[in-house]
Amino acid sequence: VSELQAFPRPTLRAFAVLVCALWFDAGVHAQALTDEADLALSYGDKPGVSIATGSQLPLRRAPAVATVITAQDIEAMGARDLDEVLETVPGFHVSRSEQGYSPLYQIRGISGTYNPQTLMLQNGVPMTTLFMGNRGNAWFGLPVENIARIEIIRGPGSALYGADAYSGVINIITKTAADIQGTELGVRAGSFKTRNAWAVHSGKLGDIDVAGYLALGHSNGPNNTIESDKQTVIDGLANT
Repeated sequence: VSELQAFPRPTLRAFAVLVCALWFDAGVHAQALTDEADLALSYGDKPGVSIATGSQLPLRRAPAVATVITAQDIEAMGARDLDEVLETVPGFHVSRSEQGYSPLYQIRGISGTYNPQTLMLQNGVPMTTLFMGNRGNAWFGLPVENIARIEIIRGPGSALYGADAYSGVINIITKTAADIQGTELGVRAGSFKTRNAWAVHSGKLGDIDVAGYLALGHSNGPNNTIESDKQTVIDGLANT
């Protein structure tokens, strides 16, 4: 007590404030670590996502409902093309258009005949036609062997990407030379006379890293014969 009384009262008051501040800062830091651990449990320890803000952020800190699917995830699920991968995303559905049976990427039920509401990017470059704003009738999905990861926004992304991102954004990031170790080959066979073969290769061209991907495939599809449809009924009524 005699030692404490040797200090002036303002010094004691400052010392008490400092102790309280340090205690409060330690409590805030501990709470922040707990919050980060809870977020990591909820969202997983996925690689960062750049699609939500245009710059790299941890997935759990992205200001959007975002999903990241890595090449390891695709391999684990056994998906053969992009459409099968996207079907695993909550709130996402791959439907089909009557215009050439091309895929429609519906996010939370928002869709249309040409599906211009969902923006498709490949390495950040829009894969859309200028006329309709969709992927065109020649888009029939994408093989997955050359995909490094897929970033998806399930919700409006127009603030960053314009009107074509009204319902969501899909960014397909392909593998670089750093992701491919030498040469990889693969073959696949299945029903309906389905046959596929693919190869990826990485190397150097002087001081430049290069990567290449080639896929070949054929399938007869279900090849079912439709006995009758709406046009058959109309022809019977109109005798055409």
